Amino acid sequence: MTWTGQKGSYGRVRRILQTKGMLPASDLPDQAMFRSAAPVFPVADVNAAVRWYADVLGFEALHVNADADGTANYAIVRLGEVQVHLLQNGFEDESMRSPAEAMLTMSGDIDALAVRLKQRGLVFHREIADQPWGARDFTVLDPDGNRIWIAAFG
Repeated sequence: MTWTGQKGSYGRVRRILQTKGMLPASDLPDQAMFRSAAPVFPVADVNAAVRWYADVLGFEALHVNADADGTANYAIVRLGEVQVHLLQNGFEDESMRSPAEAMLTMSGDIDALAVRLKQRGLVFHREIADQPWGARDFTVLDPDGNRIWIAAFG
């Protein structure tokens, strides 16, 4: 069955996958499907983190939220379809502090990206390598110690 994008198509595909044991049964309605995920990284200085994500990884700032005194406490940065949310350490919840971890999957030439990031002076936490689960990936740390896995599959 091919995806048609018409109402109900997702439900038919989901039921087929469930009957084959490839997808767990769910009591959620068809309309309650997830479309994306965005990591939330706790950071010490939101403005500094926005600059790092822009200057080093090429993200653009979509939104920066500030307290009444002008101190940034939350930001959203984007690169392509990927969003990363940056939250001031302890702003919403005292238990939410650095470091955190997320995997960003990509298409394209991951080796060329790794070379370009090294040319910008980024130190890799783990060098690029093929993984037994089918990915080619590497990890970097942002200035707050949040671990970012960058992976290409296939």
